[in-house]
Amino acid sequence: MRVRALNQPESWWGWHGYNQPQALSITQIVAAGTMPPRVAAILWLAVERGASIILAADPPGAGKTTVLTALLAFARDDASVYFTRGWGETFALPPRAGDAPVYLLINEISDHLPVYSWGPYVQRAFELLADGYALASTMHADTVDDVIRQLVEENDVDPRHIGHLAFVVPMFVGSAGGRRVRRVSEVAVLEPLGASYDRHSIARWNPGDDSYAVLTTPAEIDAIARRLAMTTDGFLEALAARQQFLEGLLADGVTDIADVQARVDAFRARATGRMA
Repeated sequence: MRVRALNQPESWWGWHGYNQPQALSITQIVAAGTMPPRVAAILWLAVERGASIILAADPPGAGKTTVLTALLAFARDDASVYFTRGWGETFALPPRAGDAPVYLLINEISDHLPVYSWGPYVQRAFELLADGYALASTMHADTVDDVIRQLVEENDVDPRHIGHLAFVVPMFVGSAGGRRVRRVSEVAVLEPLGASYDRHSIARWNPGDDSYAVLTTPAEIDAIARRLAMTTDGFLEALAARQQFLEGLLADGVTDIADVQARVDAFRARATGRMA
Protein backbone atom coordinates (compact mmCIF):
# COMPACT_ATOMS: atom_id res chain seq x y z
CA MET A 1 0.00 0.00 0.00
CA ARG A 2 1.72 3.20 -1.18
CA VAL A 3 -1.01 5.80 -0.64
CA ARG A 4 -0.39 8.53 1.93
CA ALA A 5 -1.65 7.59 5.38
CA LEU A 6 -3.26 10.30 7.49
CA ASN A 7 -2.75 8.30 10.70
CA GLN A 8 -1.13 5.10 11.92
CA PRO A 9 -2.87 1.81 11.11
CA GLU A 10 -4.21 -0.26 13.96
CA SER A 11 -5.04 -3.90 13.28
CA TRP A 12 -5.77 -3.45 9.59
CA TRP A 13 -5.46 -7.22 9.22
CA GLY A 14 -7.80 -7.84 12.13
CA TRP A 15 -6.90 -8.59 15.71
CA HIS A 16 -7.05 -12.34 16.01
CA GLY A 17 -3.46 -12.98 17.05
CA TYR A 18 -3.26 -15.94 14.66
CA ASN A 19 -3.66 -16.83 11.01
CA GLN A 20 -2.59 -13.39 9.84
CA PRO A 21 -3.07 -13.26 6.04
CA GLN A 22 -0.12 -12.74 3.75
CA ALA A 23 -0.26 -9.71 1.49
CA LEU A 24 -0.62 -10.61 -2.19
CA SER A 25 -0.37 -8.62 -5.40
CA ILE A 26 -3.35 -8.30 -7.71
CA THR A 27 -1.64 -10.54 -10.27
CA GLN A 28 -1.21 -13.30 -7.68
CA ILE A 29 -4.90 -12.98 -6.84
CA VAL A 30 -5.97 -13.11 -10.50
CA ALA A 31 -3.59 -16.00 -11.24
CA ALA A 32 -5.20 -17.96 -8.40
CA GLY A 33 -8.56 -17.62 -10.15
CA THR A 34 -10.16 -15.38 -7.52
CA MET A 35 -11.33 -13.06 -10.31
CA PRO A 36 -10.64 -12.74 -14.04
CA PRO A 37 -8.56 -9.85 -15.43
CA ARG A 38 -11.69 -8.03 -16.67
CA VAL A 39 -13.18 -7.92 -13.17
CA ALA A 40 -9.83 -6.85 -11.73
CA ALA A 41 -9.70 -4.05 -14.31
CA ILE A 42 -13.19 -2.90 -13.27
CA LEU A 43 -12.16 -2.74 -9.62
CA TRP A 44 -8.94 -0.95 -10.62
CA LEU A 45 -10.99 1.80 -12.25
CA ALA A 46 -13.29 1.94 -9.22
CA VAL A 47 -10.45 2.54 -6.77
CA GLU A 48 -8.57 4.83 -9.16
CA ARG A 49 -11.63 7.06 -9.39
CA GLY A 50 -12.23 7.14 -5.64
CA ALA A 51 -15.31 4.90 -5.52
CA SER A 52 -16.32 3.30 -2.23
CA ILE A 53 -16.21 -0.50 -1.98
CA ILE A 54 -17.06 -3.32 0.42
CA LEU A 55 -15.66 -6.84 0.00
CA ALA A 56 -17.92 -9.42 1.66
CA ALA A 57 -17.76 -13.12 2.55
CA ASP A 58 -19.30 -14.95 5.46
CA PRO A 59 -16.53 -17.41 6.45
CA PRO A 60 -13.15 -16.11 7.64
CA GLY A 61 -10.17 -16.70 5.41
CA ALA A 62 -12.01 -15.88 2.19
CA GLY A 63 -9.43 -13.26 1.27
CA LYS A 64 -11.56 -10.13 1.71
CA THR A 65 -8.86 -7.95 3.27
CA THR A 66 -6.13 -9.44 1.10
CA VAL A 67 -8.04 -8.49 -2.07
CA LEU A 68 -9.01 -5.07 -0.72
CA THR A 69 -5.42 -4.24 0.23
CA ALA A 70 -4.17 -5.33 -3.20
CA LEU A 71 -6.73 -3.06 -4.86
CA LEU A 72 -5.36 -0.03 -3.00
CA ALA A 73 -2.32 -0.26 -5.31
CA PHE A 74 -4.61 1.35 -7.90
CA ALA A 75 -5.39 4.46 -5.86
CA ARG A 76 -4.44 7.79 -7.39
CA ASP A 77 -1.11 9.39 -6.50
CA ASP A 78 -2.88 12.17 -4.59
CA ALA A 79 -5.17 9.80 -2.65
CA SER A 80 -4.86 9.36 1.11
CA VAL A 81 -6.20 6.86 3.62
CA TYR A 82 -7.50 7.16 7.16
CA PHE A 83 -7.38 4.01 9.29
CA THR A 84 -10.37 3.78 11.62
CA ARG A 85 -9.85 2.26 15.07
CA GLY A 86 -13.20 0.72 15.92
CA TRP A 87 -14.88 1.61 19.21
CA GLY A 88 -14.20 5.20 20.21
CA GLU A 89 -13.24 6.35 16.70
CA THR A 90 -13.53 10.15 16.44
CA PHE A 91 -13.18 10.50 12.65
CA ALA A 92 -10.79 13.43 13.10
CA LEU A 93 -10.35 13.82 9.36
CA PRO A 94 -8.73 16.78 7.63
CA PRO A 95 -10.88 18.69 5.14
CA ARG A 96 -10.78 17.28 1.64
CA ALA A 97 -8.49 19.10 -0.76
CA GLY A 98 -10.10 19.40 -4.18
CA ASP A 99 -11.10 16.09 -5.72
CA ALA A 100 -8.27 14.04 -4.19
CA PRO A 101 -9.83 10.83 -2.78
CA VAL A 102 -9.71 10.30 0.99
CA TYR A 103 -10.46 6.69 1.89
CA LEU A 104 -11.83 5.63 5.27
CA LEU A 105 -10.34 2.18 5.82
CA ILE A 106 -12.56 0.11 8.12
CA ASN A 107 -10.92 -3.28 8.55
CA GLU A 108 -14.30 -4.90 9.18
CA ILE A 109 -17.87 -3.78 9.69
CA SER A 110 -18.93 -6.10 12.50
CA ASP A 111 -19.45 -6.18 16.26
CA HIS A 112 -17.01 -9.05 16.87
CA LEU A 113 -14.00 -7.08 18.13
CA PRO A 114 -13.32 -3.59 19.54
CA VAL A 115 -11.10 -2.73 16.56
CA TYR A 116 -14.01 -3.31 14.18
CA SER A 117 -16.80 -0.80 13.49
CA TRP A 118 -20.51 -1.19 14.18
CA GLY A 119 -23.61 0.85 14.86
CA PRO A 120 -23.00 4.60 15.28
CA TYR A 121 -19.47 4.33 13.86
CA VAL A 122 -20.82 2.85 10.63
CA GLN A 123 -23.57 5.45 10.51
CA ARG A 124 -20.96 8.21 10.81
CA ALA A 125 -18.82 6.66 8.08
CA PHE A 126 -21.75 6.66 5.67
CA GLU A 127 -22.59 10.26 6.54
CA LEU A 128 -19.03 11.12 5.54
CA LEU A 129 -19.53 9.32 2.21
CA ALA A 130 -22.32 11.78 1.50
CA ASP A 131 -19.77 14.55 2.12
CA GLY A 132 -17.44 13.15 -0.54
CA TYR A 133 -15.15 10.83 1.44
CA ALA A 134 -14.71 7.24 0.25
CA LEU A 135 -14.95 3.93 2.11
CA ALA A 136 -13.01 0.68 1.74
CA SER A 137 -14.07 -2.11 4.09
CA THR A 138 -15.04 -5.75 4.54
CA MET A 139 -18.05 -7.54 5.99
CA HIS A 140 -19.19 -11.05 6.91
CA ALA A 141 -21.95 -11.59 4.34
CA ASP A 142 -22.53 -13.92 1.42
CA THR A 143 -24.62 -11.69 -0.82
CA VAL A 144 -25.24 -8.08 -1.78
CA ASP A 145 -28.67 -8.33 -0.15
CA ASP A 146 -27.12 -9.38 3.14
CA VAL A 147 -24.58 -6.54 3.04
CA ILE A 148 -27.36 -3.99 2.55
CA ARG A 149 -29.58 -5.64 5.17
CA GLN A 150 -26.84 -5.50 7.80
CA LEU A 151 -26.08 -1.87 7.01
CA VAL A 152 -29.70 -0.70 7.07
CA GLU A 153 -31.37 -3.01 9.61
CA GLU A 154 -28.53 -3.74 12.04
CA ASN A 155 -26.48 -0.55 11.80
CA ASP A 156 -29.33 1.90 11.08
CA VAL A 157 -27.55 3.42 8.08
CA ASP A 158 -29.92 5.81 6.35
CA PRO A 159 -31.05 4.15 3.06
CA ARG A 160 -30.38 7.39 1.18
CA HIS A 161 -26.67 6.95 2.02
CA ILE A 162 -26.45 3.35 0.76
CA GLY A 163 -26.07 4.45 -2.86
CA HIS A 164 -22.86 6.30 -1.97
CA LEU A 165 -21.24 2.91 -1.36
CA ALA A 166 -20.81 2.40 -5.14
CA PHE A 167 -19.44 -1.19 -5.20
CA VAL A 168 -20.36 -4.32 -3.24
CA VAL A 169 -18.27 -7.39 -4.01
CA PRO A 170 -19.33 -10.69 -2.39
CA MET A 171 -16.82 -13.55 -2.40
CA PHE A 172 -17.15 -17.33 -2.23
CA VAL A 173 -14.75 -19.64 -0.44
CA GLY A 174 -15.05 -23.43 -0.46
CA SER A 175 -13.49 -26.65 -1.70
CA ALA A 176 -13.47 -28.14 -5.20
CA GLY A 177 -11.45 -31.10 -6.38
CA GLY A 178 -9.64 -31.29 -3.07
CA ARG A 179 -8.39 -27.70 -3.20
CA ARG A 180 -9.42 -24.41 -1.65
CA VAL A 181 -11.35 -22.19 -4.05
CA ARG A 182 -11.87 -18.45 -3.66
CA ARG A 183 -13.96 -16.53 -6.15
CA VAL A 184 -15.49 -13.09 -6.47
CA SER A 185 -19.11 -14.18 -6.87
CA GLU A 186 -20.62 -10.85 -7.95
CA VAL A 187 -19.83 -7.20 -8.53
CA ALA A 188 -22.77 -4.89 -7.84
CA VAL A 189 -22.90 -1.17 -8.53
CA LEU A 190 -25.06 1.05 -6.33
CA GLU A 191 -26.23 4.57 -7.19
CA PRO A 192 -27.92 7.22 -5.05
CA LEU A 193 -31.55 7.60 -6.07
CA GLY A 194 -33.36 10.24 -4.01
CA ALA A 195 -34.27 8.76 -0.64
CA SER A 196 -33.14 5.29 -1.78
CA TYR A 197 -30.66 3.76 -4.22
CA ASP A 198 -30.48 1.89 -7.49
CA ARG A 199 -28.60 -1.38 -7.97
CA HIS A 200 -26.99 -3.11 -10.95
CA SER A 201 -25.23 -6.49 -11.07
CA ILE A 202 -22.38 -6.05 -13.56
CA ALA A 203 -20.38 -9.27 -13.03
CA ARG A 204 -21.53 -12.72 -11.94
CA TRP A 205 -19.67 -15.97 -11.33
CA ASN A 206 -21.15 -19.28 -12.54
CA PRO A 207 -19.91 -22.03 -10.18
CA GLY A 208 -21.12 -24.72 -12.58
CA ASP A 209 -18.35 -24.13 -15.10
CA ASP A 210 -16.27 -21.59 -13.17
CA SER A 211 -16.98 -18.86 -15.70
CA TYR A 212 -17.93 -15.19 -15.47
CA ALA A 213 -20.56 -13.04 -17.15
CA VAL A 214 -19.19 -9.49 -17.11
CA LEU A 215 -20.92 -6.38 -18.50
CA THR A 216 -23.24 -8.40 -20.70
CA THR A 217 -25.77 -5.66 -21.50
CA PRO A 218 -25.60 -1.99 -22.53
CA ALA A 219 -27.56 -1.14 -19.35
CA GLU A 220 -24.82 -2.65 -17.18
CA ILE A 221 -22.11 -0.77 -19.08
CA ASP A 222 -24.03 2.49 -18.86
CA ALA A 223 -24.60 2.01 -15.11
CA ILE A 224 -20.92 1.61 -14.23
CA ALA A 225 -19.80 4.34 -16.62
CA ARG A 226 -22.34 6.69 -15.06
CA ARG A 227 -21.29 5.68 -11.53
CA LEU A 228 -17.64 6.38 -12.31
CA ALA A 229 -18.53 9.71 -13.95
CA MET A 230 -17.19 8.57 -17.32
CA THR A 231 -18.63 8.45 -20.81
CA THR A 232 -19.50 4.98 -22.02
CA ASP A 233 -16.80 5.07 -24.69
CA GLY A 234 -14.26 6.48 -22.23
CA PHE A 235 -15.05 3.76 -19.72
CA LEU A 236 -14.77 0.94 -22.27
CA GLU A 237 -11.48 2.30 -23.58
CA ALA A 238 -10.02 2.65 -20.07
CA LEU A 239 -11.28 -0.79 -19.07
CA ALA A 240 -9.79 -2.47 -22.15
CA ALA A 241 -6.41 -0.80 -21.58
CA ARG A 242 -6.25 -1.94 -17.95
CA GLN A 243 -7.43 -5.46 -18.73
CA GLN A 244 -4.80 -5.80 -21.46
CA PHE A 245 -2.15 -4.43 -19.09
CA LEU A 246 -3.02 -6.95 -16.36
CA GLU A 247 -3.06 -9.81 -18.86
CA GLY A 248 0.41 -8.72 -19.95
CA LEU A 249 1.68 -8.81 -16.36
CA LEU A 250 0.25 -12.30 -15.96
CA ALA A 251 1.82 -13.49 -19.21
CA ASP A 252 5.18 -12.10 -18.08
CA GLY A 253 4.91 -13.69 -14.64
CA VAL A 254 5.02 -10.35 -12.77
CA THR A 255 3.77 -11.09 -9.26
CA ASP A 256 6.04 -9.28 -6.79
CA ILE A 257 4.04 -6.58 -4.99
CA ALA A 258 6.66 -3.85 -5.44
CA ASP A 259 7.17 -4.74 -9.10
CA VAL A 260 3.43 -4.73 -9.80
CA GLN A 261 3.12 -1.35 -8.06
CA ALA A 262 5.99 0.14 -10.08
CA ARG A 263 4.46 -1.06 -13.35
CA VAL A 264 1.01 0.23 -12.41
CA ASP A 265 2.55 3.62 -11.60
CA ALA A 266 4.37 3.65 -14.95
CA PHE A 267 1.17 2.67 -16.79
CA ARG A 268 -0.72 5.49 -15.12
CA ALA A 269 2.04 7.99 -15.89
CA ARG A 270 1.91 7.03 -19.58
CA ALA A 271 -1.89 7.26 -19.59
CA THR A 272 -1.75 10.70 -17.98
CA GLY A 273 0.80 11.82 -20.53
CA ARG A 274 -1.44 10.73 -23.38
CA MET A 275 -4.35 12.73 -21.95
CA ALA A 276 -2.26 15.87 -21.30
